[in-house]
Amino acid sequence: MNTMYAAVARRAREIGTLRVLGFSRGSILGSFLLESLLLSVLGGLLGCVLVLPLNNITTGIGSFVTFSEISFNFRVSPEIMAAGIAFALVMGTLGGLFPARSAAKKEILTALRDM
Repeated sequence: MNTMYAAVARRAREIGTLRVLGFSRGSILGSFLLESLLLSVLGGLLGCVLVLPLNNITTGIGSFVTFSEISFNFRVSPEIMAAGIAFALVMGTLGGLFPARSAAKKEILTALRDM
């Protein structure tokens, strides 16, 4: 969300120019929301690729109270990766909706004056 707010603030003149050219508030909202979704999907895919080397690794946690160890395997299945990407999309939607709405609500003259 912070990244998208920074992108909106940095591109205030671009938003004003788009509004002057006739783009509607809905199309500006959609473009910023689409940008947020694309970034979140890329992040989700990158996370899935980075976790693949941990597939089927066994690790354990020891307890000093009972002097026992619990071991478990990391298993990365396609269902888990799909759930991770779906979660990334939900977070991208929630994190991009408010900055996109603020970009769409900018008045034309205010957006052109901002730097």
